Amino acid sequence: MTELLSLMAILLFGAGYWQLRRQSEFAQAWLARYCRQQSFQLLSVYRYRFKWQRGRLLTQFRFEFSHDGLQQNEGVLWLHHLTVLNVDLPVLRETDSPML
Repeated sequence: MTELLSLMAILLFGAGYWQLRRQSEFAQAWLARYCRQQSFQLLSVYRYRFKWQRGRLLTQFRFEFSHDGLQQNEGVLWLHHLTVLNVDLPVLRETDSPML
């Protein structure tokens, strides 16, 4: 019985780890495509936290991007499994350019 419980624990741990890796790779690819469409430069992506909401486990990723090549901004991506729920971006400031 102990061997069976140990095996089940190892399988459960492996499945959880596989799901985390899969979700991280999905977030990276999705954000790369999103930033390309918005003409942003994606700098980094990292998992920030988990949140239990309405009976489901949500994952928050934070990502750093640049919209003008000078300023660095941080956005938030919320995922449920491999479904994008929300993307939050800060208000982007324009750089000062000389008047012509």
